Parts: sequence; structure tokens; C-alpha cells
Amino acid sequence: MTVRFADATEATLQIGEVAEVLDPTLVTADSPLGRALLGCRAGDTISYETPEGRSTAVVLSLGDEDDRS
Repeated sequence: MTVRFADATEATLQIGEVAEVLDPTLVTADSPLGRALLGCRAGDTISYETPEGRSTAVVLSLGDEDDRS
């Protein structure tokens, strides 16, 4: 999925059970961001906790999921 963070940066992420140390695109399902992204749809705005406080992101696309009818 692709998300736009509050600072206007965009990232393509995957949600998984275990994050690989060298894979910055993998977000664990039990992390604050991962929990917020579970079940979301393109266009949703999510909020989650960071070490600096609460933040938001907009889900831009879900990848192949967006192409389903």
C-alpha cells in the first residue's frame, strides 16, 4: 500500500508479522502504524502514535487490491 504521511512524504509499505531488519518497507501488524493500517481503504486517513506524539497519514492506494471490481 502507498501512504502519504503528515510531512507530505510518501512511502509504499507492506504489513507483515515480522519485520526484517534491512527492509524499511515492512511494517509489523502489531506496531502502532501497522495496527492503524489494518482494514483501511484507499482514501482513508489514519492516526497512530509515534515517539514524538500522535500523527496521521492518508492511504493513497492498496496496490493490487485497488484493481478489484
